Amino acid sequence: MKIRITPRRLAVGAGIALLGGAAFFFLAPYNIAASVPHFSPVRWALHGYMQNAVAIRSLTLAPPSYMDPADPALQRLGAGHYATGCASCHGAPGLPRSPIVKGMRPAPPPLNDADFETEEYYWLVRHGLKYTGMPEWSGAHRPDEPWAVAAFMSVYQDVSEEDYREMAFGPSAQDGGRAAVSFGALSGDLSLQESCNRCHGTDGLGRDGMAPKLAGQSATYLADALRAYRADIRQSGFMEPLAASLTDKQISELASHYAGLDGTWRGQTLNDGDAARGEELARRGDEDDDIPSCLSCHDNERRPDTPRITGQDARWITIWLRLWREEPVTSSPGANRMHAAARPLEDEDIADLAAFFAGAEKP
Repeated sequence: MKIRITPRRLAVGAGIALLGGAAFFFLAPYNIAASVPHFSPVRWALHGYMQNAVAIRSLTLAPPSYMDPADPALQRLGAGHYATGCASCHGAPGLPRSPIVKGMRPAPPPLNDADFETEEYYWLVRHGLKYTGMPEWSGAHRPDEPWAVAAFMSVYQDVSEEDYREMAFGPSAQDGGRAAVSFGALSGDLSLQESCNRCHGTDGLGRDGMAPKLAGQSATYLADALRAYRADIRQSGFMEPLAASLTDKQISELASHYAGLDGTWRGQTLNDGDAARGEELARRGDEDDDIPSCLSCHDNERRPDTPRITGQDARWITIWLRLWREEPVTSSPGANRMHAAARPLEDEDIADLAAFFAGAEKP
C-alpha cells in the first residue's frame, strides 16, 4: 500500500516531531550529570566528530617561516606554558591528572597516547573545544604563541619526567619543578621570581632566544608592561595568566629586580641578515621607504618608557617585528605608532635589523 504524502500529513508529522522535541527538552530524559558517563554511542559520536572537525580545520595551517616546531628552543618554551596552563587538567610526564578533573565529562585525557599532527595540536591549543572546559588561547592577536605548545606536544610522548622538568622549569628545576600546578601560576616550592626565571633566566638574559632579555631594562617600562598584561591591554597567552594575579607591589618588585641586573649583553644572531645595513636602518631609517629610525625611540637611556632591543636575540626581534608589521600587538598608547613604523618593513629589512641589534651591546 502506497502512502500518499499530503500537506496535512506533513503538518501532522511536523507537529509530532515538534511535540517530541519539546517533550525531550522540558522533561530532560538524558542525564547530563557528570557522575553518569555518556552512553558508548554518544561518546563515540562526540569524539569522532571532534577529531574530524580538528583535522579539517587544520588542513590549511602551517607554522610561520620563522618558527620551526622541531626547534628544541620552541619546544622548551611550549613546555613552560604547558606547566602553567595545561598540566593541571592533562597531567604531565611524572605528574598524573588530578582526581578532580577525572570527574569531568568529558574528562581531559592524558596525552601519552594522543595522536594528532602538530598543526592539529596548534588548532586545539589556539581555539579550544566547546563543551569540554578546554579554553581558547588567552592571548588575543598572538597567533604565533600556540605554535610553541604545539611543538612541545608533538614530542610529548618521548619526554621523560626528568626531561620535562628541565624543559618546563629550566633554571628553577632544582629549586621547584615538582610544585603542584594551578591555573595561571605555579604554587608549591616555586617563588614568583623562580616562576619568571623559567623563561627569562636567573640572570634575566632569557632562554634560547625565545623570551626577551629583561636584565637592565628600564623599571618604568617593565612595570608598565606587567600592568598592561594584567589589564589585558597587552596580549600574550604566556604572560597574561601569570600577570593577572600580580599585585602592584609585586609588579614593582619584579621590575626593580630585573632593572637592577647587569644589562651588558649581546644576543644570539641568526645566519641571515646584513648587520651593517641593519645599523643604517636602526640609526637613520630609510626615508624613501618610510622606515623611521628605530633608535629614535628605543634608546633606553633617553626613553625609559620603551624597551631596549639592542642585544636582544635575533629570533625574538624577528618574531616581534613581523607581528608589529601585521597589526598593533597591544592596545597601549604607542601601539599604532609601532605598527606604522614596522608596516613598511620587508623580510630582508627585518633580517638586517635583527642581525644588527642582536650583535650590538649599546645603541
